[in-house]
Amino acid sequence: MDALGGYHELEQAPARLLGAAVFVGMLCLTAVLERLQFRLRATEGSRWWASNGRDVVNAFALAAMSVGLRVIGFTGPIALSIAATLVLILSAIQTSLERHAWAGVLNVAVALALGAPVMVAPRAVHGLFRAAVEHLFPG
Repeated sequence: MDALGGYHELEQAPARLLGAAVFVGMLCLTAVLERLQFRLRATEGSRWWASNGRDVVNAFALAAMSVGLRVIGFTGPIALSIAATLVLILSAIQTSLERHAWAGVLNVAVALALGAPVMVAPRAVHGLFRAAVEHLFPG
């Protein structure tokens, strides 16, 4: 196996469909978790556990996204890099949706939009992240 991880397309159509469904589910779960961690931010000043709770929620979101990527065929550090990027972007976008009445729904929609390239062109996403990791960490 390659040290950076890789992408291998699932061979069977039912496996691809199941993988896609799991990935979409993990995208939605990540969006909901990011909304939850944002709500915890509002209570940080009054509750000692809120900051640690946010860390746990973010770690769980990262793990969920990594599992979703693994199910559709990504492996190793590349899967973790993609997952971390998606979670960070969702967290950043959550800040701009802070006061919107439909923030939860919008966050799920944004998560699905961000995850679409992974579903539509996984090899291209793998190539992009691989090139970025190789550029940032040569050798």
